[in-house]
Amino acid sequence: MSDLGELIEAAAQGKGKPVYLVEGDEYLARGAARELAETLVPEKDRALNLVLLDASAGAREVVAHLVTVAMFAAPKAVVVEGADAFAEEVDAERELSRARELWQAKRQRDAARRLLKLVRGAGWSAADLAFGSRSAPAAGRWRKEIGAAPEEADKAWLQELSAWAEEQRLSAPPEDLEALVQAVERGLPPRTHLVLVAESLPPKHALVRLAEACGAHLRRRAERRGRGIESLDIGEVVSAVLRPQGKKLARDAELELKQRLGDDLRLIAAELEKLASYAGERALISRTDVEAVVAPVREEEFFALGEAVGEGDLGGALQLFHDELRRKASASAVALPFLGGVAAAIRRALADHARYSALPAARGARELRYDEFQRTIFREVEAELSAKGQRVPNPYVAYLGYRRARRKPRAHWRRALLLCAEADAALKSGADQRLLLERLLTEVCA
Repeated sequence: MSDLGELIEAAAQGKGKPVYLVEGDEYLARGAARELAETLVPEKDRALNLVLLDASAGAREVVAHLVTVAMFAAPKAVVVEGADAFAEEVDAERELSRARELWQAKRQRDAARRLLKLVRGAGWSAADLAFGSRSAPAAGRWRKEIGAAPEEADKAWLQELSAWAEEQRLSAPPEDLEALVQAVERGLPPRTHLVLVAESLPPKHALVRLAEACGAHLRRRAERRGRGIESLDIGEVVSAVLRPQGKKLARDAELELKQRLGDDLRLIAAELEKLASYAGERALISRTDVEAVVAPVREEEFFALGEAVGEGDLGGALQLFHDELRRKASASAVALPFLGGVAAAIRRALADHARYSALPAARGARELRYDEFQRTIFREVEAELSAKGQRVPNPYVAYLGYRRARRKPRAHWRRALLLCAEADAALKSGADQRLLLERLLTEVCA
């Protein structure tokens, strides 16, 4: 694994690599990739020789930019963001989110291509992307065939995108990653560099092997020095946003910011920009500023609690409990809502067990992979819930329920629900909240 500082120093000396792969947190990975590219290409040449693409453009378009010789014999860099799209199996939720961001950033072509590539396997065209219109697929069909469904708030921009893509006669780019790999292996034109950005690619993916064999592979993630959110190191983000403005973030303000926002670095960077404006002429941003400007958004951790309990992840469940204690500094303010989250996860596990134990395909000797589950068991679940007029879950959420049902017997979840009832009574009788919840989690996750 390469070091960013060493790569930038080498690039500044004209010793750049043919290909770089930067993986990790989107904010840090994208920032590192652009810093590398701007080091490789002098400022006076960037207008013509620094090319920014989204992976939805397709491998052949990337190759076309790479093999086009740079103007005036200057260095050239082609930065390809969202390279996760080159993986065989993609996260449909993430791809939909990425398309939304691209559209909002006025990158219509990239957004449309990304969505068209996502829906290609289902045989959909640009017209099918007009979510909410009478002729377009509904949310249930999106979940079934694509693996994720848009939200109500997505209707407007998806219908605009659909109309724009039809007008432009766009279709999904051809699948030809091998063309990109071969172009790099044959050798790029002199002083031409490919910089790939991805959140995560499989270790044996062709692009990972290519970067390790022909260039450099680095990861950019915010490190945690401990288990709690307070141990998350956001120093690099704080410095990148505030230093150019001559401002600093007080230590207690940094902790409050992390408690309110969690580990979403891009969101943290956006809120830091707001805080810098709010602070005005003051050089130091205080905790009071954070409390006045930044709204708490970490309620989603109770959803993570459900997953930790369902998977028997004691460490993860305890970490979430301790994080909440640190946020609110009062066990009494945490205990009952947290117990409610645990009980809800257990009830969900019981419902999953009842559903999948009734399906012969779910009782096989071997646990199915996610793709197998989607093709077989999920279709039965979807048909059952649709017939009852009930909401159909996301396929991956349903898959987690299927795994829980196989890995622990129904008796375990029934006993766990009884333990929750006993804990509720004990809390209301004055028991030590922290000790009681830690004991409950230990027994439920055993």
